[in-house]
Amino acid sequence: MADGQPALLPDERQRARLQPLLHDLRQRVEGVRAVVLASVDGFAVVSAGAEGRGERLAAMTSAMLALAGAVGRELVLGELQTLMLEAAGGKVLMLAITAEGRAPLLLMAACDQRSVIGQVLWQSRECGREILAELGGT
Repeated sequence: MADGQPALLPDERQRARLQPLLHDLRQRVEGVRAVVLASVDGFAVVSAGAEGRGERLAAMTSAMLALAGAVGRELVLGELQTLMLEAAGGKVLMLAITAEGRAPLLLMAACDQRSVIGQVLWQSRECGREILAELGGT
């Protein structure tokens, strides 16, 4: 997914400023249990509510979005934007956060059944815009 772009990951100061954005996403949407911001190579940048599973969830998010991107390319659907999963116990939304000149970051929101997926999607995209603004890459 990085398309040969250098992986410019947030430094520690930036990570500290990103943390509240993930916490805010959890607070704004009912039922969001965990939020993870990951690099395309599967490393957790920051997480909220992941309870020690941030690295594993980041790796799985990267793998799932890479596979979904391959399906999209095979079907000539264009660049991957969002992947949604629904299971008996909840929903997971994964999306790529892209900006010109930098490798994408990946955002994963895990929700219980109370969450309205449209609200999760909208708020996650808003969070992505806030992340890019914080990193200086609107």
